[in-house]
Amino acid sequence: MKTIVASAIIALSVLLQNAAAETGNAPFCLQTPTGAKCVYDTMGECERARGNTSAVQCITQSDAHGITGLGDPVPVPMVPMSPSR
Repeated sequence: MKTIVASAIIALSVLLQNAAAETGNAPFCLQTPTGAKCVYDTMGECERARGNTSAVQCITQSDAHGITGLGDPVPVPMVPMSPSR
């Protein structure tokens, strides 16, 4: 029983962490140590929200997907092997 409860707690914490990793779907994001906040329509809006804080940076939403790992993986083309001679 303890194992089931521990597993449930771990699974819930992973789900909550992933949900907090990226919020919003605007074109520009404020990347923080806890994830990306994609709520800015322009880079200027993001920069104003960032202020002088060096712990965060403004990035595009497409960069946020690559940084947070939420983007689709790039397919690797299959190359047929040539027959041995």
